[in-house]
Amino acid sequence: MHWYWILGWIPSTLAILGNGFVIYLICTRRRLKTNPNRFVLSLTLADFGVGACFFPAHFICNLQQSNCNRGIADDIAVLMIYSSTTSLCAMTVDRYLAIVRPLTYTTLMTRKRAECLIAFSWFVPFVTYFVPAFCTSLHGCSINFNITVVIWTSMFEFIPCVLLLLLTVKIIRTARKHCRHFAKLDSQLRYNAPYHKGHRTVSSARVIATVVAIFIACYALEVYSSLCYFTKVCEATDDLVRVVYFLVVTNSAANPIAYALFKRDIKKEIRNTFRHKGKSIDVPRV
Repeated sequence: MHWYWILGWIPSTLAILGNGFVIYLICTRRRLKTNPNRFVLSLTLADFGVGACFFPAHFICNLQQSNCNRGIADDIAVLMIYSSTTSLCAMTVDRYLAIVRPLTYTTLMTRKRAECLIAFSWFVPFVTYFVPAFCTSLHGCSINFNITVVIWTSMFEFIPCVLLLLLTVKIIRTARKHCRHFAKLDSQLRYNAPYHKGHRTVSSARVIATVVAIFIACYALEVYSSLCYFTKVCEATDDLVRVVYFLVVTNSAANPIAYALFKRDIKKEIRNTFRHKGKSIDVPRV
């Protein structure tokens, strides 16, 4: 069996279990039902869909070989992938406003606006990609793939990579400036405890920086393969395509790890969950 069919289950399983656990935490813990975590939930749902739909559908079709029509399954999987990208963009915009415009963040990003931004991040890939692709798979309409592939690749690969990189650089620079400012205040006022707002800023910046770095690292080869497809200056071999698929699913599997390591509220809830489970299985001494 090819290495792809063996290794592909690892990130897919991690994406399902990791994102599923984060979804469970956000939906069941009242303290996690905040505006920032609404964006995390949106991204996590999309990443869960990537893990559940993408590789398993390819694996089943590989077993059935010529008897399998992957069209609709691929449409759903790519919808999840593109929704993951747009959800990450929405989450980055939210953290950008929270860190760069902290004094006006609560008025700019109300719950209603957050929900609208999240809905928009799912609406765009659904309308621009899924509807025409699904219609074509059902043979109900026809589209010019040479044009639509350029549009889809630009909207969900090139532009997001550039946008996320620019916003993240600004977030990191602003977070460092806040850190230096709060450290100076602490020194002047001789506080013994760190200034908590500064640490929340650093925590948010770390989460975004980590998730965006993983995204760019995993999608760099996807951008390269797209350039090969468009320009014909290089060849998009089958092995290259499989590596791209593997990295796309790996991106969805890695995001929950970033939340667990750097997002303070989710990290705290994970600790509490396993601490309570550990206490519940303690055997009382006689």
